[in-house]
Amino acid sequence: MLLALALFFLVQQDTTERPVVAPDTTDTPIEEVAEDIVEDVTSLRVRPVFSLSSLYSPSKGFGASGGVAVNGLTSARDHLQVEARISERFQGAFGEYLTGDVRRNPLVMTLGGAGWTTSRTRFVGHGPRSEPDGSLFLDRAAAEAEVRLGWSPAGPRGILWQPKVRFQFDRIRGFEETEPGDLEDIRPGDLARIQGLQGESRYGLEVGLAAIRDTRNIRPMPSRGSYLQAQVARFESLDGSGLGYWKAEGLAYAFRPALFRIPFLPERGAIFVRATGVVTREDGDEGGGLPWVYLPDLDRDLLVGYPRSEFIGRDAISLGVGARGVVGEFIGAFLFEGVAIAMVGAAYDDVFEEFTPTLQFSRSTIEDGAKVPLLPSLAVGMNIHFIDRERAIIGALVGVGPTGTSLAGLRLVYGLGDYRPRLR
Repeated sequence: MLLALALFFLVQQDTTERPVVAPDTTDTPIEEVAEDIVEDVTSLRVRPVFSLSSLYSPSKGFGASGGVAVNGLTSARDHLQVEARISERFQGAFGEYLTGDVRRNPLVMTLGGAGWTTSRTRFVGHGPRSEPDGSLFLDRAAAEAEVRLGWSPAGPRGILWQPKVRFQFDRIRGFEETEPGDLEDIRPGDLARIQGLQGESRYGLEVGLAAIRDTRNIRPMPSRGSYLQAQVARFESLDGSGLGYWKAEGLAYAFRPALFRIPFLPERGAIFVRATGVVTREDGDEGGGLPWVYLPDLDRDLLVGYPRSEFIGRDAISLGVGARGVVGEFIGAFLFEGVAIAMVGAAYDDVFEEFTPTLQFSRSTIEDGAKVPLLPSLAVGMNIHFIDRERAIIGALVGVGPTGTSLAGLRLVYGLGDYRPRLR
């Protein structure tokens, strides 16, 4: 009997419910490294970079350019871009690295650098009283490197504080006349100052702080919002010349939807206004004696329709009003954006003494002691965007001024993280 009971308990099944134990999903260190590698590889995005303007330039000749842009190299939001351009009379390289997206990261850093050499840097003179009929081609080598931080403690719609440090190097190796006889039209003082730079290496550090606020709704193609930036910078030479100067810059863009929609266009579009200005003051010199390589350039981004380097002075301003909007679509993948803008601007030795709101419709010599009038310009252009409107593929702007027409790249506002070297 006892033997039977023992056998019964031995074969009796245990019907007690046991708790379900979740499988062990904790990654081992090796598994974590493998997953990070897979995530980095799958988030890596590489695209080629090419500039149509590099194929031919009247001043630089025939050439080619190419580069690569990489996103997700060390993090999901970083950006690396490297470019090189080689032409008959210009050779240069440029690179930038942005650690993150300023719209999503409260603290980002931009590293940038460029170096170039050309025998076709155009020189007309210093200030607004340069002789427009005479110009030189400078043989110039230049390089720069910059470190810039972007800190937005209040988020992407608040103020972005942007300290920077930039090293700048320039060397004028020689010059030649643009056209036979141009040397006679260069003012003697301008010629003496550029001869004083010839064969010398000028270099130094610029330290600055900018405050930026960007409220554009769609940054590459805005229809409302604004972009405001103010910056103060100090330059100190390191070449033994003892040169030092202060520079203050300001720019403002405002976008608003157009008052009405043109029937045959796919959307209403937007109108915008733009104002930019820069003032420089050197130490211990009231006569505007800054070397040419450090003077602000009212370039073709700010006053289209004039030759490059036409307006260089201690101070400069530019005002513009325009309209932009989508004018067409192609195969459901690309958008065509049209832009028209009217501009006025001028360069000054001292904007506070020489400014006048009058317009001058010819590029004539301004007499000593006279006020400096504003020069007008009209421009139309087109950008091609991907359908998601995140990035423009290519764009061009044709400007018309009193002296003729010119072609420039089209980009209304450079991004907060863009490093923009003066490849001119």
